[in-house]
Amino acid sequence: VTYNGQIPGPPIVICEGDELVVNLKNNVDGRMTNADGSTNTTTLHFHGIREKSRPWSDGVPFVTQCPIQPGDPTFHYGFNASEIDGAPPGTYWYHSHVGSQRTNGAYGALVIKERVPDASIVDDAANTLVLQEWYESSTNQIPVSILINGKGRVGEKKLFCEDDETLNYLKGKGGNCQYITNEDFPDSFSTNYAEFDVEKTTSYRFRIIGAISQNFPLQLSIEDHKFTAIAMDSLDIEPVPDLTNVWLAAGERYDIVVQTKTSVPEKAYKIKILGYADINHKLSPLCSIAWLKYPNQKIDYTYVTPYDCSGFDNSSDLSFSRTLNPVPNNYAEWEGSPGNGKIFIKDIKSTKNQPTINLDNLANLNTHYIEFIGDITFNNRRMKYPDVPFLLQNPEKITGRCGSKCDLGGNFPDLHTTCKDFPECPVNAGSLEDDYCECQHVIQQPWAPGYWAETVLINNNKDHTAAHPIHQHGGWYWVVGMGKYNKTINRKFIMDEDKKNLLNRTFAYAPAKDTLQIPQNGYAIIRTPLDNAGAWIFHCHINYHVEIGMAMVLQIGEQGGKHPLDGQDWCTGPLEQNTACKTPPPSPKGGPGFINWFFGMEPAHRCVKPGTKVTWLWVNKDHN
Repeated sequence: VTYNGQIPGPPIVICEGDELVVNLKNNVDGRMTNADGSTNTTTLHFHGIREKSRPWSDGVPFVTQCPIQPGDPTFHYGFNASEIDGAPPGTYWYHSHVGSQRTNGAYGALVIKERVPDASIVDDAANTLVLQEWYESSTNQIPVSILINGKGRVGEKKLFCEDDETLNYLKGKGGNCQYITNEDFPDSFSTNYAEFDVEKTTSYRFRIIGAISQNFPLQLSIEDHKFTAIAMDSLDIEPVPDLTNVWLAAGERYDIVVQTKTSVPEKAYKIKILGYADINHKLSPLCSIAWLKYPNQKIDYTYVTPYDCSGFDNSSDLSFSRTLNPVPNNYAEWEGSPGNGKIFIKDIKSTKNQPTINLDNLANLNTHYIEFIGDITFNNRRMKYPDVPFLLQNPEKITGRCGSKCDLGGNFPDLHTTCKDFPECPVNAGSLEDDYCECQHVIQQPWAPGYWAETVLINNNKDHTAAHPIHQHGGWYWVVGMGKYNKTINRKFIMDEDKKNLLNRTFAYAPAKDTLQIPQNGYAIIRTPLDNAGAWIFHCHINYHVEIGMAMVLQIGEQGGKHPLDGQDWCTGPLEQNTACKTPPPSPKGGPGFINWFFGMEPAHRCVKPGTKVTWLWVNKDHN
């Protein structure tokens, strides 16, 4: 699945203050064979853009719009690259938000450049690395290579996983895979690795985008070079110097500055990318490279990365390595940071302070505690989407919702909220793995500029789960606290710790993120500003996880509601309200809840979990 016939899609590079319009036409046919059974509908999401004036352009099916059908009119997405839409200069990206289309290639880089850049740094948007693990096929979710800007090479051996290990991998627990001979290994390659040209004694800005699909974090290092991190998830941070490595999980971005050398050898340097199918135990590695080339250096175009990635992991050399954003799955590394050369998000500072984030202890209107129960749920709930997107309900439909609604009270500046839970939904019968609730999970907050809502995210690490990368649409959250334990935890334990004031919060220059790995056996405390009215999905960015319902909606304001404060309503733009989508929403059970079927279609395959109910949709009414 591609944008304009290429992987990644064409890079979008604009300047601060520009108006961006993207006209999306859906030409996807019905022969798609996504492993999750997703249909030939599509959408487009600008990852990291707040869309303050046009929430209908956020691109999430059944949340902000109906998915775009083949043959539908062109959908006009866009934003203003300024504070109007909450889009300051920085590194973003775009991708489909339907099924496995992002996994299968529907993504691309989005860069907003400063009008007046730092003259001491070469900031060329061409120096952007879009990283993604690539799979055997759309129905065989075993990673076989890593792509850098769509370029890579397969090894002489490739990973093979039994079905149960493939499922463990998708669940984020890591797959115990083996190497087998790659029968498709070519005698010669028709493609080369990506190349980046640099001059000596110059500072270059490189933008790194984690367009990663599953629980496959990637580490970047540069042969014989150190670098400084200056931004993450689009926003500036206090520089983190002398780095040898940086890790990215699905959805994360980092901007680094590389100071080039005064003298260099004959051969070009390798930019090394490394990942593991089992990141918790560093098993089943995959790797790739790009070339960092100085003038007159030579590139060995016959080079292919070793299938076992020998020589790619330098992080164990504590006398040399200094690693930013390592996967937070090691308690000793966490406790010893940053002095041990491991720099986690808790160790990073923003360049800007948020003056209202804890103003007189009044700014936080409420706190919600969300535990990842059963590995892939929020508080044992999986998202069941409505047939009318949340954003387009006027008035909102309460039936089927779970979560809570927080009503605003008091007088400025002493505002407060009263939160009431929506009715609980029944828990499914069956095995413990399926012992979860399906509902329209919504946490509804008032629109209250200058005020914040707090969420404590709790990763109980049941059965070695992922350090879930949690992404919030509609803007950044500020990370005011993180912690990790060397024992099993749960929601009650963390709530009790908080009541005892044992969860530390640091508000001064707290770092902002829109995607954050939550440490296993740990927690993160985030605060979200309540200044962006709309319905914003909040989800794990591991594709398999969001597809089976590890998501909820943060609703800010209330469409059609009456309130003494202005601004509770939001803009729905050209979209029609209160109209059901043409296709049904996906099933939180995973797998295809429905399959499109039409006259003359080519043979297609769908991977269906045993016992799953499948509905066949006859989409060509002209034949019967």
